[in-house]
Amino acid sequence: MKIFKKYYRIMMVLPIFLVTACAGDFLEETPKASLTPENFYQSANDLELAQAALSWKLNGAFNTVSGLYYGADDLTSKRLGNKIEFSDFDVFNANSSNGRMTAWWNSFYGAIKAANTLIANYENATEASEEQRNNAAGHAYFIRAISYFYLTRTWGEVPMPIEAIVDLERPNAKVEDIYALIVDDLKKSEAMLPDHWSGKAHQNGVDIFPTNGSAKALLANVYLTMAGWPLNQVDKYALAAQKAKEVIDNKDTWGYKLQANFEDIWMIDNKENSEAVFACYYNNTVSEWNWENGTMMGPNPFAPSEEGGWEDGYGEITFYNNFPDGPRKEATYQEAYYKGNDPDDVISWQETAASHPFFLKYRDDYSYDWSTHTPNNWWGSMTTFIIRYPEVLLTYAEAQAMASGPDATTYDAINQVRQRAGLADLEQGLSQTDFVDAVIMERGWEFAAEVGIRWFDLIRTETVAKANSQRAISEVSLLGEPSDVNHTYYWAPLPEIK
Repeated sequence: MKIFKKYYRIMMVLPIFLVTACAGDFLEETPKASLTPENFYQSANDLELAQAALSWKLNGAFNTVSGLYYGADDLTSKRLGNKIEFSDFDVFNANSSNGRMTAWWNSFYGAIKAANTLIANYENATEASEEQRNNAAGHAYFIRAISYFYLTRTWGEVPMPIEAIVDLERPNAKVEDIYALIVDDLKKSEAMLPDHWSGKAHQNGVDIFPTNGSAKALLANVYLTMAGWPLNQVDKYALAAQKAKEVIDNKDTWGYKLQANFEDIWMIDNKENSEAVFACYYNNTVSEWNWENGTMMGPNPFAPSEEGGWEDGYGEITFYNNFPDGPRKEATYQEAYYKGNDPDDVISWQETAASHPFFLKYRDDYSYDWSTHTPNNWWGSMTTFIIRYPEVLLTYAEAQAMASGPDATTYDAINQVRQRAGLADLEQGLSQTDFVDAVIMERGWEFAAEVGIRWFDLIRTETVAKANSQRAISEVSLLGEPSDVNHTYYWAPLPEIK
């Protein structure tokens, strides 16, 4: 079958966790010409190849800037040239032909297809141990779950194939049915995934593949989302708090902890670090170039034109002005700009052509020259963090407060994040509403411009229009009018797939 030949080709270029392995060794395992479902899934090595393919496919969703979360209040773009498709989401004018969303659609369904195939065949790997088979299946259930989680939060009702062959012509599934599958998949992955991986899937003390801790954390986020719009299943707040608390109470099992300094998260030499509950890892030095092996999330997309950047996106002014001062803000936004890459010609963000603050957190990579702010390569190796440990803390704080009111544990959770950000502890004695509002804003500041977290928070809390009502007058004017009552523009238009 073609899909298994594709797996084999994928493994010849290898994602980051396998780049030290020898492709020739894989060729000796199973001749490429005879790969079939019946003879491929036999050994532990076969399962490892299939798992690598899973992560490789998901990498494609997060190695470029997506236009889908520009509708939030943390990120904007110019309305010129090839930036218009980003801007169309920002001003609520996107249509089904917008090319800045198809990478998500294609990559997530590619990952789902790979996951479905592994789920259908993992039990055939009789040369592998039961533990190895379960670990591989748990990985597949996790990837399928996170893919559907992003798909339904973005588009609402979408096709939901669970077979190895993806038929995108099938009717769209109901949102509640998609979430039921997501929850079921994550429960399975929680039971089947290990605490830690070994070998190439565990680097610098960090697990490259998802673990059962990753599954618990994602399930907490899923429950939190189900408690809000569109399902509004408020009983899920207690379940979200329970799952997040399991991760917090057992964080040493997986080695999760906050980095001492916010800026350290984004350093390329620290690309595998303790905040990574789940992430996509890249290596642009793989000998055979392949799209999913590297990333173009930085340094160019969020850098100013004065320094050779592409200006795909930058910070919205109101959000920036409301962002509390301190080391987190200093590491999130660039303050000094080298005009023409000249360190002797320093200007402020107000003096840039865009007149907006630019994000700094995606800037560091092996090729970036900090002495002149020069991006020497558009193709990088930096990590895209999908779930960071502070999200677990803030998920717990919000969910527990919504389930039973703020208490000492919820204050402790949010204050851990605030203290690292250089902020004072949150005021004691807040009402449930005020406390939760504070947590949601803390999430916004902590995860500004990260994988759509702010956008999805606005959707589930039904505050898209409210957030955009505070848009600075100097921003590009909105072309569409989002509604928190009718949920207008909450979901993206289904893409035209040719």
